[in-house]
Amino acid sequence: MAIIGAHAAREAVAQIEALASELAERDFETRVMSDGATPNLHVVNLAMPRAGETIVAAPADDSVWWFWWSWGDRIARLSDVEAAAFKIAYMLLPQAGE
Repeated sequence: MAIIGAHAAREAVAQIEALASELAERDFETRVMSDGATPNLHVVNLAMPRAGETIVAAPADDSVWWFWWSWGDRIARLSDVEAAAFKIAYMLLPQAGE
């Protein structure tokens, strides 16, 4: 999703909010934060409150927008909320057999 300008900021916030809703349906606590520059989402596993992560919506060098982990790796394109929610949930859920 290559978007620019004010439209980009609105679209990024809308997609972060959609991701928050998707994760809330999976029993994660979510909080959308947008300071006008970089919209982000704080996600916490309610079963393990110490398991949390901040997800950022930002463009890559080619202007395509992605969801990003706090350490700078891409999660999924901004347009693929379901894939992003799956990956985030997987990372924040307790691992079976541990």
